[in-house]
Amino acid sequence: MQVGAEWIASIARVAMIGFVSACALACYGLGTLRRLAIRDREARLRHRTRQRGRLLRWTFANLGATFIKVGQVMSSRADLFSPDVIAELRWLQDRVPPFAFRRVRAIVERELGAPLESRFREFAELPIAAGSVAQVHRAVLANGTEVAVKILRPGVLTRVRRDGRIMLWAAHLAHAVSARARAADVVGHVRNLIAGILAQTDLRRERTNYEQFRRNFAHTPGIHFPTVDRAHSTRSLLTMELIHGVRLEDAAHAHLPKAAEVIRTSFFSMCFDHGFVHADLHPGNVLIRDDGVVVVLDVGLVKRLSRELLAQVVDFTRCIAVGTAADLVEHLRRHHRYLAGTDWDAVARDAETFIDHLRAHRIVDLELSKVVSELFTIARKHKIRPMPEMSLVLLGMVTNEGMAKRLDPSADTLAELARFLGPRVGPLAEVPPRARLARGSRSWVRSPIPPISATDGRTKAIVGRPTRASRSARITARYLDARASSRKTP
Repeated sequence: MQVGAEWIASIARVAMIGFVSACALACYGLGTLRRLAIRDREARLRHRTRQRGRLLRWTFANLGATFIKVGQVMSSRADLFSPDVIAELRWLQDRVPPFAFRRVRAIVERELGAPLESRFREFAELPIAAGSVAQVHRAVLANGTEVAVKILRPGVLTRVRRDGRIMLWAAHLAHAVSARARAADVVGHVRNLIAGILAQTDLRRERTNYEQFRRNFAHTPGIHFPTVDRAHSTRSLLTMELIHGVRLEDAAHAHLPKAAEVIRTSFFSMCFDHGFVHADLHPGNVLIRDDGVVVVLDVGLVKRLSRELLAQVVDFTRCIAVGTAADLVEHLRRHHRYLAGTDWDAVARDAETFIDHLRAHRIVDLELSKVVSELFTIARKHKIRPMPEMSLVLLGMVTNEGMAKRLDPSADTLAELARFLGPRVGPLAEVPPRARLARGSRSWVRSPIPPISATDGRTKAIVGRPTRASRSARITARYLDARASSRKTP
């Protein structure tokens, strides 16, 4: 009986998705007719991408919380979608209506097994934040502690599972009939999307992530992760320290340069020291306290990274700083996925244009966001798919660069990346391939060495660092020298 009811619910959901999608396709068809009147080819392409983004946003918004979350995740995938589509999908970040307080009360009392008033002295009826998976209310515990209570949306797990099955059916169908879908690995991307959303429907995971981040950054000044109250936290309920702070754009001017540095170096530490990365680190998930400390929130979506990722990022930095077109092509072939029939001669021509464009500018004037965007454009054109971990790091760096530029216009992400990697790249060639960190390890074993510059306070390096710098370390040193020289150029 239950299986039959689930099938009926799935069929009804498919009908709803089909109706909304048909409306979107009809609008797209009308837009195609309108584009026929646009003579300029570039203008036609811009109109098409803008319309695709708007219709995707409209479709996801009308299909509910699961698809809104899919749109939010898609909005961070500049390796798969054009900037116009990304800009439209970002509107889905904070436009989800809250659910009623009577349902909030019911969930809290069910999860804690007691009347709400017996556990909380105060509990605000209106949420202070509402997302696609959960919403957050201010409250005061019986002992007087002020907290933020995150409550999972009612029925969201069932809806995510149901929508996930439907999306996978559609993805498998697309694989069966479309070579382009197979080349893009649509099924793989859908699986990753659904897995990420499902992970966020278990607030115990987010509780564990907060605790892991607090351990990782326990001795790092300037950054803070809220403390979690385990006694008032369950699968559908997360109670944590309430942070009094302001959004990045409202922070005091005096705090901005330091906040930019903390956000940037903390993300680098997540990637290259801890291998445990906040996969949704955007301005909406960052607050600045009155004392200037950066507070990171909403850690439900994380990614564990392998040690080999460091070699990939070092190689990418080398290509951008001092590499040739041949180096870039070799990087794409070595570290990313591509079709067997990829025209590498055409890739080499585009890589030559890309590198020539980079060399036409001083290194100090380069912006990582534009560099990565152009590189992803080449990859999309030639059906080259960056490895997911590499995409995550690059896109995270682009997001961090955007925040850093907003806080400190003089921020130079590429230089800071090279400086951060400098003492870490030396031992890569010395470590056997199987000598990897266990997943979730806090960091490599390190010991003090002299700082790499007068302005760099880091004094840690991997034990066993060779006396002669490795090739990667020499390349990074050349990169830093080149940037220093470019700064002296009038």
